[in-house]
Amino acid sequence: DALTDVLSPFQEGGSHAVIEMNSPTSDPLADELHRYLLENKGPITAEQALKRLRRKGLVSYSFTVDKLPLYKNPRFIRFKGSDLWYLSSWKPANDQIFEYLVDNNMKQFPLNQLFIMMETDMGLPRKEHVFVLEGDSRFKVIDDNFVIVSYDSVDTAKLVNTFMDKQEKEEKIIEEVAMTMSMETQTSTQTRTQDVFESVLEDINSATEKLEQRIQEMEEEVLTYFKDNNMSAITQLVNEKEKSETITRKLEEVMELLYGK
Repeated sequence: DALTDVLSPFQEGGSHAVIEMNSPTSDPLADELHRYLLENKGPITAEQALKRLRRKGLVSYSFTVDKLPLYKNPRFIRFKGSDLWYLSSWKPANDQIFEYLVDNNMKQFPLNQLFIMMETDMGLPRKEHVFVLEGDSRFKVIDDNFVIVSYDSVDTAKLVNTFMDKQEKEEKIIEEVAMTMSMETQTSTQTRTQDVFESVLEDINSATEKLEQRIQEMEEEVLTYFKDNNMSAITQLVNEKEKSETITRKLEEVMELLYGK
């Protein structure tokens, strides 16, 4: 049972006859971040980890990033030159992904469908495998949207220009929204008490948790539609997921404004 429990500090070693223990004592913060990474099915930043613990009420807003268990618990690992944290138990699937894309003459692939491909086409469960971009010159990611395989020449300039135009428009919208939020927050801080801020924070936490739950549900729904080859439904879910993620980021920005972060 200890080996099958995802939160157990025990795991199989290099030989199945050897059992390794990751940590001698239970750490509630490390357990929550371990659970978060499993739910996310991908790496997270230290800031995301801190926000997660705050939303769950496990740490106060005076708790700083450098105190996170990411830096001392062997269940977590960060690759050189990256600000992303992974589970040390995850196995990099870069070699298998590269071979699959090359064998199928695929020069590019939507990043948001790469993990679906890993599970459905390659038989690599995301709870055990991960795609690690850092330090792998065989891959390039354009605006977090497409994985470009460098084994063959592709018109990356055209792709970059397309995504840059899109990014400039998004940044302009974000700037306008942030300015509006800032003005509204400044007015609010002059007329409302700290109790009101706490109430608003609770509402934002609740909304954020609902959005994150829906995002997780959509990931499972996409897998179902992918098996049925229902691309129309997948496209709709991907758009809905991106919108939900954008709203979640905006809510987190509001939280930071409320606390003057």
